[in-house]
Amino acid sequence: MSRVVKAFREFLVAEKTFRKIFAKQTPGNRIAPPRTNSMDAKLQLRLDAGEVVNGKKAVYLQVNSQAKNEALKKFKKKYGTDANLATAFIDEDTPEEKQEEVFEEMWQHLEPQIRERLG
Repeated sequence: MSRVVKAFREFLVAEKTFRKIFAKQTPGNRIAPPRTNSMDAKLQLRLDAGEVVNGKKAVYLQVNSQAKNEALKKFKKKYGTDANLATAFIDEDTPEEKQEEVFEEMWQHLEPQIRERLG
């Protein structure tokens, strides 16, 4: 898997940013990282919130417009920056003590999609 994808996951874990996934959000809004040019250029990926259906929130992994990685640039050129590189669903009401475990399960669901879409 791409170093960029691994670095993005490490950012989410190291900063405990993954906890934001479980917060209530408006569909279409960014979950992480914060929307800044420097963060977008550095991490090249973002998580966006989707709709909540029956307590399950869609979480979309998307490519930032500032992506420099070749595979991400090809994906962005073919599908655009609002295309979903990968999609997962989480229980928005997950208790805090279970959130890291649920995040890890979510990431395990995202990885095969990422590999398939990036080649």
